[in-house]
Amino acid sequence: MFKISQNALNELTKMLKKSPLDDDLYYRLAIKPIWSGAGDFGIVKDKKLTSDIVFGENICNLLVDKELAKELQKSTFDFKETPQGKGFTLDIY
Repeated sequence: MFKISQNALNELTKMLKKSPLDDDLYYRLAIKPIWSGAGDFGIVKDKKLTSDIVFGENICNLLVDKELAKELQKSTFDFKETPQGKGFTLDIY
């Protein structure tokens, strides 16, 4: 099952406190073409769709498309400090 680490939840919560979302918006784990930034994935603000699964234990909800969640079944969404800097990671097992 796709998991979100406590570090990632903490960082998402910090983001929410710094920049609150409108009532109908959530953070989404997005891949291309929705994600247009550097890297393979990113976090975007988006509305919930019927094809979404909500992760985050109601602490800080993160939307993931149902099909993407299937592909990431054995993955952990994390927030780490690496030699490249701090950022979200997807650890796939």
